[in-house]
Amino acid sequence: MRSLLASRSRTSDTDDGRPPIAFGHVSLTGDDVGRLADFYVDLGMRRVARMPGVAILEVRGGTHLAITSGPAGEGTLDLMVDDLEAMRDHVAGLGAEPTPIRRRFPHRIFDLTDPEGNRIVVNSSHVVGEV
Repeated sequence: MRSLLASRSRTSDTDDGRPPIAFGHVSLTGDDVGRLADFYVDLGMRRVARMPGVAILEVRGGTHLAITSGPAGEGTLDLMVDDLEAMRDHVAGLGAEPTPIRRRFPHRIFDLTDPEGNRIVVNSSHVVGEV
């Protein structure tokens, strides 16, 4: 890690244009890991692994959502999508109850809760460059 940072300023991109760091994992807990994993797959995440008491899903950019057994409704996910209206329609079609779209600078957003009561904030995208 030191050699990577020593050869670049802290704000520079890698040779392929991506930032030199990414989130590896985000975690949620719930009473029913399978039900929660199925919800997030239906939302648009990719299933990576499923074991007793653990599910690993993937989002764009390679970040993994690790779902494990534990207290329900204590997590928050902040997601970004390219087409906010289409995603809102999609989650409503899944039976979720998204809030109306509103402005929260620099985004337009809506909220919903997953089947275990975790809060999800869905933002319009403002990604800069390659991800």
